[in-house]
Amino acid sequence: MFKIAYLGRGGQGIVFAATLTAEALYEKGYYVAQLQNYGASVRGGSVLGYVVADNEPVKNPFIEEFDVIIVLHEEGLKRWKWLVEKSKKIILDEKLVKTNIPGAIKAPLSTIAEKEGVYQALNIVAVGAVFSIIDIEGIDEVIDKLLQKRKNYEINKKAYLIGKEIFSKP
Repeated sequence: MFKIAYLGRGGQGIVFAATLTAEALYEKGYYVAQLQNYGASVRGGSVLGYVVADNEPVKNPFIEEFDVIIVLHEEGLKRWKWLVEKSKKIILDEKLVKTNIPGAIKAPLSTIAEKEGVYQALNIVAVGAVFSIIDIEGIDEVIDKLLQKRKNYEINKKAYLIGKEIFSKP
């Protein structure tokens, strides 16, 4: 079973990151549940998007710990800190998240995305990072196929590969 979450604020594409992750895992033959939670003030408010995938039908998608959780903004962390602290692998954007969580990895996701000209696709950088941590054979090809169906393909492809690269280095 894979339990993956993205946390941030409205406008960052958190729900799309979770949707893309869910679609890719579904295409690879997993049973998938994808959920999101966001406040009334969508732009700027906290957003949680997550995916539960398994080889068996997902019986209960409401979980309280994740294998990987990526936090892309302090706003998301404020609301969901209790959930973050229970997760196994915690990735915090080093520039956008100031709070320290014991055992968390501070990663330069937004810094590298900005430097490489794909900051608007920071959510896709996060997806690449997830699939670098959770290695699934053939997932890169599936993600590429799914991104081709959407606008800004070249930017999103570059962003995904950047995310993969961040955690593939020793």
